[in-house]
Amino acid sequence: MVSDAFHEVFSEELKQRNSTLYINRPPAPQLPNYWWDLDVVHASYTSFSDESGTDHNLYLFGGYARMEGMTMDGVAMTLCHELGHGIGGYPMKNKDPLDYPASTEGQSDYYAARHCIKRIFKVLPESAPVLAPTPYTEELCLKHFNTDEDIYLCHRGFQTLEVEKIFLRTQVQEGQDVDYDTPDTSVVTKMDLSPTFYPSAQCRLDTMVAGILEQERPRCWWAP
Repeated sequence: MVSDAFHEVFSEELKQRNSTLYINRPPAPQLPNYWWDLDVVHASYTSFSDESGTDHNLYLFGGYARMEGMTMDGVAMTLCHELGHGIGGYPMKNKDPLDYPASTEGQSDYYAARHCIKRIFKVLPESAPVLAPTPYTEELCLKHFNTDEDIYLCHRGFQTLEVEKIFLRTQVQEGQDVDYDTPDTSVVTKMDLSPTFYPSAQCRLDTMVAGILEQERPRCWWAP
């Protein structure tokens, strides 16, 4: 269902860019469930370009989809992040000449929350009633938006970030908490564009919050 939503939203747009979207493309025809059967918490992006165009490959292993607390919207947000590496734009990672071009991790988080997930929500059915997860997030949505549709997308975005919080806390922060009202207050003067750099878990959450609220990227990784 999530894969169908991505193809519905992005296939024509990517076709116009001479590109094709693949999600969990099997390594061989006889292994259609290869990535799903891997019980590993992992997602990734690769691309391949030649004279016929560009393939955008998104991978989300079965262990990630089966992680405790995961939802369809959570899977969609992660795929949005991976697609963001391909079409999320500046800033880009420094890369080896043989490697594929990719937006930075911070930019991919921002693209996912600000642009991609809101488009996916419009075609992906709800798997649970949409509610702001806390009074604080409900207040943020009402402060920044005034139409029913925008408030709905904001509430659903924060509901999805509850899943992201679980991932950041358990897989990145090793048990340390992250939350909406405890932002990373660090300020960078130069962006780290190295291929392996990730902002802090709290900074990543702050970035997705900024995307949902349609604010500027946080200075904990972004240097205009």
